Amino acid sequence: MSDTTTKPDPTMATVVITADHVYLPLDENGDGTFDWAASNVSTTKVPRRARLKVPVDLACFLSDRDQAEIVS
Repeated sequence: MSDTTTKPDPTMATVVITADHVYLPLDENGDGTFDWAASNVSTTKVPRRARLKVPVDLACFLSDRDQAEIVS
């Protein structure tokens, strides 16, 4: 019998946006992308209370700036 459960991705964290002024590069699923620190990427305003997956380093960056709460 194969294991069909989804294993969590250790490179991604779930965050809840806590500020009104967060702009992030998002993928087609609405999650943060790994090239978030690049200056030439298109960004989208993320609404307050939005829950999304972002790279762990971005989650820490947003949390340190009180722009998001890391929930997992």
